[in-house]
Amino acid sequence: MKAMEWTIGWWRVSLQRVYPTVSQLSQTYDKASFQWHEHLRLLGYCHAYRKLWQSLKDANVLPHWQDNLKICDCGIGTAAFSLAFAQTIDPKTQITGVDISPQMLKIAHQKLSQTNISHQIYQRDVRSLPFADECFDGVISAHVLEHLPNPEQGLKEIVRVLRPGAPLIIAVTQPKFIGRLIQWHWGNSCFSQKELSELMYEVGLINLKFFPFPVGLTRLTSFVGIGFKN
Repeated sequence: MKAMEWTIGWWRVSLQRVYPTVSQLSQTYDKASFQWHEHLRLLGYCHAYRKLWQSLKDANVLPHWQDNLKICDCGIGTAAFSLAFAQTIDPKTQITGVDISPQMLKIAHQKLSQTNISHQIYQRDVRSLPFADECFDGVISAHVLEHLPNPEQGLKEIVRVLRPGAPLIIAVTQPKFIGRLIQWHWGNSCFSQKELSELMYEVGLINLKFFPFPVGLTRLTSFVGIGFKN
């Protein structure tokens, strides 16, 4: 990322974005994990996720998936996005969750088990997924791309595991006032629709569509992009 520079007299001052390491990010989310799901619920994210999936279903923008649906959630956290997907789209979905935080994964396993959703979880970086090419019917991801120092690398890896014609549904933080506050606290980036669109096209996704969250705080902080593997 290009540094910002100012010249003051005989001095040149430079400011550049610094990303946390994978280890630092894992430790940060491990510490946050114990209250994470409850905070998502209180802030309305769990409800907003369900409303989002319902609105996408009603808009007929999702594929007409068959039985034995296999979905990968990249950056599953405590499984809020996956739970909303399975409860709204298909309760028989097989969820494969990936996250760098072992404590987040532990809670995700508990939440998915409590609701009898078939699942597997892996502690891995989304830039290095432990799966074969073209093995998933879809990938979902909420607020993960913002943490990657090279988001194109992460998207390329996600596209690799998608079957041809399968969608990526990705939620990102947008660069508005509340998004900037989130960015200051968590050290993540923000994406405009134009920036996300360019990234998705660069990694080979087509038929792009973008949607606001239908309700709640998420409508002010985030939006969703959908693209299909060519």
